[in-house]
Amino acid sequence: MNMNGKEIKRAAPIDRSYWICQLAGWTTFFLFAAAEAWALAFRSNLSPRLSRVIGADALFCSGGLVVTHLLYLRMRSGQWLRMPLRALWPRISAGVALAGWLLAGLVVLLNSLLLHTLPVRDLVRPRYLFVLWVSYSSVIVFWMALYLAIHEFRHRRITEVQTLRLELVAQEAQLRGLRAQINPHFLFNCLNSLRELIVENPQGAQMMVTQLSGLLRYSLQSNHAELVRLADEVQAVKDYLDLEGVRLEERLQVHWNISSDLGNVPIPPMLLQTLVENALKHGISRRSDGGEITIGVRCRDSVVELEVVNTGELTGNPSPEGIGLRNAQERLQLLYGDKATIVLERAPNNHVRAAITVPRQGAGVSR
Repeated sequence: MNMNGKEIKRAAPIDRSYWICQLAGWTTFFLFAAAEAWALAFRSNLSPRLSRVIGADALFCSGGLVVTHLLYLRMRSGQWLRMPLRALWPRISAGVALAGWLLAGLVVLLNSLLLHTLPVRDLVRPRYLFVLWVSYSSVIVFWMALYLAIHEFRHRRITEVQTLRLELVAQEAQLRGLRAQINPHFLFNCLNSLRELIVENPQGAQMMVTQLSGLLRYSLQSNHAELVRLADEVQAVKDYLDLEGVRLEERLQVHWNISSDLGNVPIPPMLLQTLVENALKHGISRRSDGGEITIGVRCRDSVVELEVVNTGELTGNPSPEGIGLRNAQERLQLLYGDKATIVLERAPNNHVRAAITVPRQGAGVSR
């Protein structure tokens, strides 16, 4: 995301739960191995070798932690869990097999250097190595299954939380849009203009009522929608500007630059409306002679850019809270992450440019 041309980056949270599970799992493995070694030494009167056996178990578990962590890093850097199942299983199988061989080799090394329980020639026999590989590959399979289960659980929880946050932010945006459209001052101006038109221009009064009802209908219908058709958003903005145009008259000049083939492109609701409202509130309405608003929508590569350029000045450093774009910024972050941007900047000839760029979706929104 970016505001004022500056990227807004969020640091990735430290995965503490992963380390808790890693340390707890291998510590438990070590405790079981140490308990088994102690019980065997007690029955076989091998107490003098107990410390070396426990030391070897501790080194093995430390090596196991390193091996599984390297496997975890490879999975994370290669984004394995984002792959389709047919591409994921070969990689997991290869990772499990390699980790099993590494642990089996570690057992052979510890036996030959510390324990001397078997001659070296017996340790490197294919059958013995195969048994070790099967045993410790099973350990890695268990580790992998546990990791995938925990990852899937966390992913679902995060998805649920993001969905709830998105619904709350979207609802807030709709409520803010309704307040901007039907606040007492706006409604008072509309009713005053409507009263005058009823006598002077009854047909114009009917058109004004139609536009006001259309604006209300769009706001209510899009209240629960994550995406809306661009054509519907544009029509709502036109109704809004027509209603404000009755009040501002010649002080408001509107120019449109929208390609006719973009009507069915899906976008989050109230994005273009937010840009237009800010341009009107902070630009045109503050000038005694009014000004112009140019609204453009275009596609380039795989993104859709919504742009509003209005007469006005940008003083100081614009703040999302102060210019009403914070809500849109939060929704875009939830929907698209860093693939969406918001830019507010000075434009030539005493104009201000606000633009939102979002990825173009693959299909339109049905009416």
